Amino acid sequence: MNDVERICIETQLAELELLMSMYSNKGELQFDDVSELADLRAAVESGNTTGHGGGMGFTLHLTIMQVLLGS
Repeated sequence: MNDVERICIETQLAELELLMSMYSNKGELQFDDVSELADLRAAVESGNTTGHGGGMGFTLHLTIMQVLLGS
């Protein structure tokens, strides 16, 4: 893995950590395969990201509530 790949993957992992902290309620953020996250972290730590270029699937469930403000 070159430095650019490592930096990109580390950035994406940091973004996922941010999403997990923002959407921490049950069912808000769901990973298609939770083991992919652990595998990707291990790949970055070992320096071997071969086979990890396909992306990671997740679903973000949002509930939009309309707030009416009085004028």
